[in-house]
Amino acid sequence: MSKPLKVLGAILALTFSFSKSASALIVEGTFSGTTGQFLGENMNLSPDAAFFRGQEGEQEFGFENSYQPFTGTFWYDTDLVGPGISPWSPRVTMYISDADWLHVNVVGANGASIDITSRGSAPNFSEKPNDSIYIVKELEGYVRPQEYISMFYADYGPWPYRETGPHRDGTLSISSTTAFLDGVSLIQDIEFSPEENLNNIGGGVRLSTKGVVDGIIYEGEFSGSITRFEMHVRDAVTVPEPSSLILLLLPLAFLALRAELLSSPRRT
Repeated sequence: MSKPLKVLGAILALTFSFSKSASALIVEGTFSGTTGQFLGENMNLSPDAAFFRGQEGEQEFGFENSYQPFTGTFWYDTDLVGPGISPWSPRVTMYISDADWLHVNVVGANGASIDITSRGSAPNFSEKPNDSIYIVKELEGYVRPQEYISMFYADYGPWPYRETGPHRDGTLSISSTTAFLDGVSLIQDIEFSPEENLNNIGGGVRLSTKGVVDGIIYEGEFSGSITRFEMHVRDAVTVPEPSSLILLLLPLAFLALRAELLSSPRRT
């Protein structure tokens, strides 16, 4: 292949890659609060051993991160999940995909972190672990109307075991009895703290996991209440649109083609 054709091919590849990255929209956020009681058995064998570390002789109530402050971060890629579905009501929308598009991480008081939406750092129990976000806007039909956004990770072993068998499932959610959501879109701009929480928003995070290592079953669970939370669209790097890239790069390709033709020996 001649050099000019290689240049043109590179331009097309760059244009495609830039147009793909320009369409991705990342939503991210932070949260913090206080954990509750930890439950665990043989969690020293699990991939989350550091987060569930306990004081010797007090395994039931002596976990280092129980009843302690925690912090957390999350982000999700709206480009990977596709449109939501509303099977019951237009005020209830579910976004579900096995594309590894949701990521939630919690850091305990002892400095250890745990990836609630773990893929790779812990064994998968199913072929396709599932990420999902449920958004409910002004839910009707209840004594107390409620709005909430809940982020789920679900990885269960084969039926009929579900929660009683090997699994890993985690949840991050916030809710209120007053309006605080901007529709049922994944794009939300939310912030609350103990100092400023006009909508009385509350939230929680939890994880339940169970597995087997060398024939020994480990099992653990923790939860925490969220008192500070914010989410927003991640600041994106400005990327030229594909049409602008073509206008910019095509003249360079023609210059390369002209130089190639001028340098080639002429046939007589």
